[in-house]
Amino acid sequence: MPDQALNIGLVLSGGARDAVVAALSQAGYEVHVAASLERVRTLIAREIVDAWIFDARAEDVLELLLPTGRFLLPADNIPMAQTAAGIRGWVEGLLTQLGMALSSGVTAAQCNAIDRWSEIRGVWLLAGSAGATTAIQSFLNSFAQPPPVAFLYAQHLDPAQQHLLHNFTVQNSQFTLCIADGVQTLQPARLVMIPPRHKVAITAFGRLSSTREEWTGPHTPDINELLVILSAAQLPSPGVIVFSGMGNDGAAALPVFEAAGGRVWAQSPDSAVCPAMPQAAIDSGRVQRVADPAALASALEALYST
Repeated sequence: MPDQALNIGLVLSGGARDAVVAALSQAGYEVHVAASLERVRTLIAREIVDAWIFDARAEDVLELLLPTGRFLLPADNIPMAQTAAGIRGWVEGLLTQLGMALSSGVTAAQCNAIDRWSEIRGVWLLAGSAGATTAIQSFLNSFAQPPPVAFLYAQHLDPAQQHLLHNFTVQNSQFTLCIADGVQTLQPARLVMIPPRHKVAITAFGRLSSTREEWTGPHTPDINELLVILSAAQLPSPGVIVFSGMGNDGAAALPVFEAAGGRVWAQSPDSAVCPAMPQAAIDSGRVQRVADPAALASALEALYST
């Protein structure tokens, strides 16, 4: 709950709006619903709104809000009224991000999600299975400073053991870690872990949302399916690094990912605990760089150094 009654402007429609209004009010926020552009203009002129939550598809609303300098929280993957069971998690994700952004000592200008998204020059998927955790820790620890990149981490895991994701910690304090539960914002130096239970969606302004749709491939999360999702997301400078793991997950989707402009790198099989997965990627003929985790970090750092 905020320390004082912060004012939230809300530009949403449909059943999700009522759920957001109720949750915001219960959390102690003062909610100002704007059902029209005229109402948005009125609230802007009154200068009473501390932060805005708005439909990410409403470009006309965004044009009005950007000059205000207030914290902007685009709402993506909005549940339909008939899927009320899925609204709760979506709303909780919105409120978690809002609370983090407006926490004590953090100003709207410092944490504006859209501003942070504009800082990102690349989105890279770190994919693996058995032996990947150690390799990815080595990869992250090798950065002298984080590149202007948002990282996604897909590690094969039984959905019943999703709680084990919370046991993963980033040893390099320059990076932050979160689990893709609800709605998350892709940011520089942030590692977002992909859950094994449900698929994710990536839409405007680098918003990553968990869905209610289960992975249909043989693995959870399924890296082939994830690469197809990323290929359609029009991400800035997308890339994937295939780390240690058994099997060949990811190799089949590499042509699609590469065709969408994605870079494809792989851990050298001789440096991997389980070489099968990176070797399958290499055998696809789509891998452009092969090296051990530390060398891959150096190459990524150099890629975004200019």
